Amino acid sequence: MNLNTKLFWDKKISDEKIKLFKSLIYIHKNNVVVDLLHCSRGKLLDVGFGYGVLEDLLVKQAPELDLFGIDISERAIREIRFRVRGKFVVANAKKIPFNESFFDYVIALDVLEHFQINELKGVLKEVLRVLKNNGWFVVSVPLNESEDDKISNRHLVTFTESSIKEVLDKCNFKVERIEELYAFRNFYFLKSLFAKYLKFKKPNLIILFCRKK
Repeated sequence: MNLNTKLFWDKKISDEKIKLFKSLIYIHKNNVVVDLLHCSRGKLLDVGFGYGVLEDLLVKQAPELDLFGIDISERAIREIRFRVRGKFVVANAKKIPFNESFFDYVIALDVLEHFQINELKGVLKEVLRVLKNNGWFVVSVPLNESEDDKISNRHLVTFTESSIKEVLDKCNFKVERIEELYAFRNFYFLKSLFAKYLKFKKPNLIILFCRKK
């Protein structure tokens, strides 16, 4: 049974927006990605863009990017079309409705964990198909999450740093850079700095910046 339904995501986008926007690790994740794309040009596809926070940032910091997005939530599509100029369509990552080698950048933040392990190869094959040669693929997945978080967020795959790198490598993506983020409710950046160098806490999210081989 597919737990990640359109109805589930329509409701989640409606009910949890304010809570998520207060999450410091969520804000940091989007800012890390925007830093890479600052002043970039070309076509960018955001797979499963959800709340559209990344797009709101890119409009200001990378205005010459042509923005595209897919999401299974019709509510997400309706909301972003009011705020951001671009092409946003209802679609599943297993069948991306764009031509081969169309995009300079493809982004998939906290998306891959919502697919069964036997579906991941097909999803990444679609990303590879629509991405230009030597284009960037930016992906993030949660690490070291609790069972409660996995269930409530309907995560179907559990990743480690080594397993996500292995999956990407087998699907012809070369990892160029990695950022690990840590979940803290207060003193976020100070605690994250200590966690990074003193290793007293395991990371809660990983962002991988990859090139199409």
